[in-house]
Amino acid sequence: MSVQFVKSDEIKDSGLCMKGLNLLGHAQMIELFIGSACGGHGKCGKDRVILAPEDQARVNPPTAIEKAHLTSVELAMGMRLACQCFPDRDGLILRVRLPE
Repeated sequence: MSVQFVKSDEIKDSGLCMKGLNLLGHAQMIELFIGSACGGHGKCGKDRVILAPEDQARVNPPTAIEKAHLTSVELAMGMRLACQCFPDRDGLILRVRLPE
């Protein structure tokens, strides 16, 4: 089970999915740069990812930091900050789309 990052038609697979590791950490494990300029502290708001509706229920709810960076429309579309978004359990398959 793993976190799969999708951009255009290319899929980068992290090879695992761990509850205690945010989506940014999963991307960093496979050396996939997804835009974090602050090192994953939630200050820059640049590590945006989009989760499919079925995967939105498999991660923690949006944090106050995300609500400060993302509009309610963006959150409703499944947009999240990778540094603030954690799988709710180990062993999931999550498909995470990277914005163009």
